[in-house]
Amino acid sequence: MKKSIIVFTLLIFILSGFTYPNKRKTLAERILDKLVQKGILTKKEAEVMLKESKKEMSEEKEDKNVEVKKIDKEEIKNLVKEELPNWVGKIKFKGDLRIRYEYLNGDNLVERNRGRYRFRFGLETKINSRLKVFAGIATGGADARSTNQTMTNGFETPDVRLNYAYGKWNINRYLTFKAGKINPIKKVLFRPSDLIWDSDLNPEGISISFKKGAFFTNGGFFILDEIKNSTDDPYMFLIQPGVNLKFSENTNLKIGVAGYFFNNVKGSVLFNGADSSGEYNTLENGVLKYDYDSISPGFELGLKDPFNSLPYLALFGDYIYNPDPDNNNQGYLCGFKFGDKKVKFKGNWQFKYMYRRLEKDAWLDIFPDSDAYSGHTDIKGHEFVFEYGVSDFTNIVVDYYYLRRITVENSTRHLLQIDWNIKF
Repeated sequence: MKKSIIVFTLLIFILSGFTYPNKRKTLAERILDKLVQKGILTKKEAEVMLKESKKEMSEEKEDKNVEVKKIDKEEIKNLVKEELPNWVGKIKFKGDLRIRYEYLNGDNLVERNRGRYRFRFGLETKINSRLKVFAGIATGGADARSTNQTMTNGFETPDVRLNYAYGKWNINRYLTFKAGKINPIKKVLFRPSDLIWDSDLNPEGISISFKKGAFFTNGGFFILDEIKNSTDDPYMFLIQPGVNLKFSENTNLKIGVAGYFFNNVKGSVLFNGADSSGEYNTLENGVLKYDYDSISPGFELGLKDPFNSLPYLALFGDYIYNPDPDNNNQGYLCGFKFGDKKVKFKGNWQFKYMYRRLEKDAWLDIFPDSDAYSGHTDIKGHEFVFEYGVSDFTNIVVDYYYLRRITVENSTRHLLQIDWNIKF
């Protein structure tokens, strides 16, 4: 009886896992040693009892941990279902950071060296199977064609603004409707280059696109300005039918012909215009002289490994024609790129060359690439771009512009930009 009580007491200590602090042996082990010394248990019996008790304690502990994890997981799921709508769990985030060195020099210009940076952060969420909402913020000021922030003014805190915010409704498998401040412009219409549309422009209004098989049509209605106490607000319509032909696994051709129709532009001065002196778009009595209803065909021919030596080669071009003026009313860009189709991962690379000519009244000067002679019309020249992936989602871009005015002598400009881009 005495032996049974001692063994029972010992088992309680063993199962409790109680230990003396800073001792190598547990209390249970010390008691077993004493029982062996007194001859109550043999050494072999003590070892068997200790081994079995440790095994039981380990299994019990694992069972408890598994049970706690299951309970916690289920509780979290139930909490999300009860407290939050389904679309919250479908939010996706994305962003990028660009650090830039920029050198600018030319005739009648002071040589400039400056550091610039750009930060953008956005989200999208799926409300249901057909509806999504997109929104994003970015550095920069009121300039619609730039989200750059120049390093200046004694480390001042820069502005961060709403960059885009719109809804996307897939009406059916052929029709897509968007409304708000839409991003990016290349998803509103087929845009082979930045001759007439800067890549940072996010138009405000509505767009609708139709796609069936190889055929597509893009349309849009966009507000250019809102004038208080006036019904003559400037706005524009666009329509762009096109075709995307895939001849083989290695070759495809995309062609689009855009028509642009403006209202209340002639006779007005647009906010954010690149120039208010009439040196670029022609002014008459301080307002725009011409309407800018235009036609603009564009194409891109993609060839994957056509010579069994390059991974990708593409030829592309843009043209713009404004019939309102008698002259200085056309523009075009032609170019090529080869290397990888996209520079996304480590070791990817791409080289691109473009020649552009954009006459004075071919197009409104509030839309073209802002880096090409400050976004003006009446320019012509070359652009060279080399992009290399230094790691996954990180690349270096070297971009060089050599441009001059069409109608003005001694007007050459050199612009060099070296970018470090990080996407996440």
